[in-house]
Amino acid sequence: MDENIMTAVVNAQTLTELTRILQKYKAGKASIERRTVAAENWWKLRNQAEERKKTEGIGGFQAVSGWLHNVIVSKHADAIEAFPEPSILPREEGDKAEAGILSKIIPVILEQNEFEKTYSDCMWQKLKTGTGVYKVYWDADKLGGLGDIAIERVDLLNVFWEPGVRDIQDSRYCFHTSFEDNDELERQYPQLQGRLRGNAFMATKFVYDDSVPTDGKSTVIDVYYKKYSGGKKVLHYCKYVGEEVLYATENDPALRERGLYDHGMYPFVFDPLFTM
Repeated sequence: MDENIMTAVVNAQTLTELTRILQKYKAGKASIERRTVAAENWWKLRNQAEERKKTEGIGGFQAVSGWLHNVIVSKHADAIEAFPEPSILPREEGDKAEAGILSKIIPVILEQNEFEKTYSDCMWQKLKTGTGVYKVYWDADKLGGLGDIAIERVDLLNVFWEPGVRDIQDSRYCFHTSFEDNDELERQYPQLQGRLRGNAFMATKFVYDDSVPTDGKSTVIDVYYKKYSGGKKVLHYCKYVGEEVLYATENDPALRERGLYDHGMYPFVFDPLFTM
C-alpha cells in the first residue's frame, strides 16, 4: 500500500465532516445570500420578482425610479477614478531597502494580474451587494508551472465562513466552492475516473439570462483551516470533490508541520461597503 495513503490525515471520513460544517456555514449565511440574490435581481431589472415578494409577505421592495441605478454607476466611476496605487513605506530605518524593493515588485505583480479589471469587478460587487471579495493566493500553474501570486474577484455566494465572526481570519474554517466539468476533473485527476456521482453540496446561484447546465459538473471545494502545530497556529488547506481528496497539506510531508503559507492567514480579503 502507498505510504502516503497509510499516513494520510485527511481522508473520506474527514471530508464528510468538512461537508457537514460547510452545510452549517451555508445555513448561517442564508440571509446574506437572499439579499445578495435580490440585489442582483434588481440590478438586472427583474424588479417584478422582488416586488412579488413584498405582496407575498417576504419583504421585497418596489422600484419607482432609476435613481439608485444612477447612484451605483456614479459611485463606480468615482472608485475607478480613485484607483489605488501601492505605496510601500519603511516601518523603521532598517526597512528602507526592503521597502524600495517591494515598491518595484508589487506594481509588477498587480499589472500581471490585471488588477485594475479585478478592482473594477469587485467595486461593482461591493456597490450592488454590499461587499466585494478578493482572493490572493499562490497559483502553481502560472508562468508555465513556475508559479506566482494570483489575485481574483470571488463571488460572495461561493465563500463560506463561521457564522457570527466579524473578521474572516477568526473563522475556524473558510470554504470556497466552484463548479467544474467532470471530464476536465478526470483529465487532471485520473483517480476520479468513474467516481464523480452527484453533488453533496450546491452553492446558491444567481438567476442568469441564459440557461446554465449543471449536468456533467461537480462541486469542487477548497477549505482552509487553522490548527496548532509546534506551539503555533498554522494554516492548512484541502481541495476535494465528493469523497475524494485532491490535495491536502496535512497529507503532504513537506507541509504537514509548516502549513500552506508562512503568514498563516486565509487568502480572502473582504471589502465591505459599510463597517459593522
